[in-house]
Amino acid sequence: MNVDTLLIKLVVGLGITLAATVVLRRLLPRFSRRTSSDFDDFVLRALSDAVLPFGLVVTLLIVKTNLGLPNDVARAYDVVLRIVGSIVLIRFINRIGIRFLQSVARRSDSDLEQLFKNIQPLIRAIVWIVGALVLFQSLGVQLAAIWALLSAGGIGVGLALKEPAQELFAYLMILLDKPFTVGQFINVGSTFATVEKIGVRSTHLRSLRGEAVVMNNSALTHTTLLNFADMERRRMIYSLGVTYSTSVEQMKAIPAWVEQIIEVIPNTSFDRCHFTEFGDFSLNLELVYYIDTRDYTTALTAQQAVNLGIMECFAREGIEFALPSRTLYLDSDSLAGKLS
Repeated sequence: MNVDTLLIKLVVGLGITLAATVVLRRLLPRFSRRTSSDFDDFVLRALSDAVLPFGLVVTLLIVKTNLGLPNDVARAYDVVLRIVGSIVLIRFINRIGIRFLQSVARRSDSDLEQLFKNIQPLIRAIVWIVGALVLFQSLGVQLAAIWALLSAGGIGVGLALKEPAQELFAYLMILLDKPFTVGQFINVGSTFATVEKIGVRSTHLRSLRGEAVVMNNSALTHTTLLNFADMERRRMIYSLGVTYSTSVEQMKAIPAWVEQIIEVIPNTSFDRCHFTEFGDFSLNLELVYYIDTRDYTTALTAQQAVNLGIMECFAREGIEFALPSRTLYLDSDSLAGKLS
């Protein structure tokens, strides 16, 4: 073992490492602070954190030949340093890559940012797996055996991850197709609720009664869904049935009365009201009006005001709502003959 050469290599390696650390932590930040972006500041911090351990690993690898270690010890020494160096490098790549993708997603839109936030663990895992495979290959490990093991277990893993993968793809479809977003009011089957959170596996809703509703993303993408948030105004259509005792003058006046009621109620606008048919037990009118709001509670308040206004008007004018009924007309002479 040549001690002089060993010391020279150690001094040079450590000197370069310390000099690079000082430059990255003291000098370059003065210039990076003048830029409008903070990404270069982050890169310098990540480099300064990684250069010291990585420089030590490189220095120790350089002096390996001057240590005069036995073959087995030298092999273990080399493996340990390569593993440590790979860990430092992979962590640095993860930090820079994640921060860069975060900045790109933040400049795009909120949905892409939310998507990236949820798949960050997956990206980190992929980087670690690729880094581990590169390390194994550099150490002389036969990757064919690893690929054979992964292929053998791939079928079982694929079956186990079938449902999570299905939910992940449904989550991507929701974010890309945007049938709904957080804060919107939707209807799925018999559930009317507000979207609170869109997760990788499930979507969290808040129903009208206040309870939390958790639905799988695949269930939301494979069913008919009503989104009320994009509806600029609600079109209300329903039938009014009055009794046959209603006079012709009253039937003519009902559309005008209903229009007057609707026009004075906030967030409502009258469209039409017509006498449409002679029903089995009622004279039917069809009423159409609009409620100019996306808020469900406000819409219900306006609808209630319209209904109460119509009831008050009909009560004041002596008009009765029709109920299913049947009138029997008896012949008095025939009835008297039967009784005798």
